[in-house]
Amino acid sequence: MSRAQVRAVALCLVINLIDGFDLLVTSYVGPAITREWSLSPSAVGVLLSGGLAGMAIGGLVLAPLADRVGRRRLTLGCLALAALGMLAAAVSQDFGQLLACRLVTGAAVGAMAASLPVLTSEYANHRRRGLVVALITTGYGLGSVIAGIASSALLGAFGWRSVFVFGCVVTAILFTVALRYLPESMDYLVARRPRQALDKLNRILGSMGRAPVADLPAAPPASRKVALDALFRGSNAVRTLLVWVAFIAAQLMFYFASSWTPSLLLKAGMSNQQGISGGVLFSLGGVTGAVLFGLLAARAGTRRLTAAYFGVGALALILFSVSLGTLATALVVAVLVGLFLNGTVSGMTVIIPSLYPAEARATALGLAVAVSRLGAVLAPLIAGFLLQAGWAPGSMFRAFAIPGVIGALVTILLIRFGRASRNATNQPVESAVAEA
Repeated sequence: MSRAQVRAVALCLVINLIDGFDLLVTSYVGPAITREWSLSPSAVGVLLSGGLAGMAIGGLVLAPLADRVGRRRLTLGCLALAALGMLAAAVSQDFGQLLACRLVTGAAVGAMAASLPVLTSEYANHRRRGLVVALITTGYGLGSVIAGIASSALLGAFGWRSVFVFGCVVTAILFTVALRYLPESMDYLVARRPRQALDKLNRILGSMGRAPVADLPAAPPASRKVALDALFRGSNAVRTLLVWVAFIAAQLMFYFASSWTPSLLLKAGMSNQQGISGGVLFSLGGVTGAVLFGLLAARAGTRRLTAAYFGVGALALILFSVSLGTLATALVVAVLVGLFLNGTVSGMTVIIPSLYPAEARATALGLAVAVSRLGAVLAPLIAGFLLQAGWAPGSMFRAFAIPGVIGALVTILLIRFGRASRNATNQPVESAVAEA
């Protein structure tokens, strides 16, 4: 890979990291906001879901604009929007204002979540593409770690608003860096042919050490649109339903733990600093889990591995529920919880394309991701209402182990349907994963 390619990929990773900070920072400052505004647990759940709901909106409404205005412009616009959302959150005066700010920031993050992986895979060479895509998936976890560290350093001295100001400043700095160094998608230049497309393409090729071209390549033919009913025809109907159930279960577990761990540790009797430490260790475990899944997937079947992640993740949540009384044990188990819960999300994104014929994979994955956002949005809400109803933190962790058991059983069923899909398409799983 040329220096320009490495720079483009690294910049996408850093943007994804800051997106993770902006999206998950409320998990760490939530207890301080609760104390200042006397929020009920259900209101805190709504606030924690705000960024996730905005992310779903951004993915559905803003992300398609990338094909019209370009992935570079969309990313720059969303970075500016995220910075403004973080600044507005820092000066918000009540719950409604802060929730609106979180929706705006989440929408910006959701749009970038759809365009950054495309840019990354485009500028990575074939040999490094798998590694690069795996690294991109760690961005949110690393961003959450930074959010925890920043909260630990700023909360005591400057209050929760300072953490949002920090996020705004870092996002604004990243905007200026991206304005200078983030390249446009070459596929976009060829397919949409905006003004001066040839000059822009040659500048990109030159930065990569490639020879310029005299004319734009022929525009790629429009991909054949797959009807949605293809996902619900014959055995695909059962397969699609199972995929949705498993993916929702994965998102329920992961976003419950990522959103509520610091607050529930505080509720269990730990200090604010210890609660933040638990959230940071959970995120570090999540980063490790995504990378470990990628390494193990080459040797173990991805569906069996995902089922194992579900089952062990459920056991880790139960173990966490009984370890809350001992700080050292709870912090160690927090790493395991993050490792296996994030691994289930990574596993679902890998196995879904291998379950469908080639012409339906993009549609199947896109629709499954959209449906699974339901679990991401509902998890903090459900936890907030359970806490308000008087549930103890340990009972809540055990309750959210149930989706893990369901996910494991459903993924085991997918092994059977996965074999049917592979036989029907005559393509090995490795080819499907590579294409995804």
